[in-house]
Amino acid sequence: MNFRLDMPDPVQTHDALSAALRDFLGAEARIEAWVALPVSRRGKHRALRYDLKARMAGGPRVRHCQWVGKFYEREDDARKVAAVLREFASADGPARGKLAVPTVLAYHAPLRLLLLTYESGESVIAALTQHDALVLPALGRALAALHSTPVTLEGTVSAADVLDDLGRRVADLCARFPGQAVSLRRIFGTLERGAPCAPGAPSFLHGDLGPAQLLWQMGRVVVLDFDKCARGDPALDLGNLLTQLRRLALRKPGKLRDFASLRQGLLEAYARGSPADSDLAARVAWYERVMLLRKIHFLVLRATRHKEAETLRQRQAEGIGLLRELPALLESC
Repeated sequence: MNFRLDMPDPVQTHDALSAALRDFLGAEARIEAWVALPVSRRGKHRALRYDLKARMAGGPRVRHCQWVGKFYEREDDARKVAAVLREFASADGPARGKLAVPTVLAYHAPLRLLLLTYESGESVIAALTQHDALVLPALGRALAALHSTPVTLEGTVSAADVLDDLGRRVADLCARFPGQAVSLRRIFGTLERGAPCAPGAPSFLHGDLGPAQLLWQMGRVVVLDFDKCARGDPALDLGNLLTQLRRLALRKPGKLRDFASLRQGLLEAYARGSPADSDLAARVAWYERVMLLRKIHFLVLRATRHKEAETLRQRQAEGIGLLRELPALLESC
């Protein structure tokens, strides 16, 4: 693996893990051994999986624990995520039984280290390919429950905010691909004129919803990585997820069933678990178009976590291919 994570001070890490273990298993619990492994290549924040062996004082039985440690640049970000996850854990509402989130174990301020339970499970993509008739309705219900959970959170994302960001990205693409500039500006103008109104009270949003943040675990959906959570239109989360599923369907034909039917099935399952919202489908389509342009910009122009030259060339080629097919793709949203 080419991924490299600068390991934090092992003594400080041991102290943080020991304190969390005592809170978790009792004051007599002691760590016998621990090892840290990277969770994945993804994400702005560093994340490690800790595999621990622990023993109670005087007891013969060894306990094995698996935790995730996320390291944050800002303490406020870590505390926000911890507060959100704790509210989910205590909420007695639609989310209970329909989705799972990691449990907060501890926050260690000197390292800005948030410790969470490690949630194992199958990739939601793999689960969809094997038994989509079960997974798709459950996914729709889980996302509806996610958005309707009452979580206290500041910060709202509006369609205007999304457009401001997209305008800068479109300008970058026009400069990089002058032959596509007229078409790109026309598309952006159409999105500007069709920007949806906010659907009443803002909902809780994951903020970065995609297959990488979803697991299939014994019949329920696990949602991970709430670093970008906010409040806003649930169509934003749905549009982002559908755009990533569409990209996967284009990259790997046959990986998923027909994308159009998958999209319809997800939205229908979501609607069954949500309050009536007659404009939802139109707003989701708008956000899909926005997210498709954002993804093209990311693939073609932004530095990424992939440093290998061949990987970068493949991603750029994919972005250029999406740009060429953009009018047809937008029509299908």
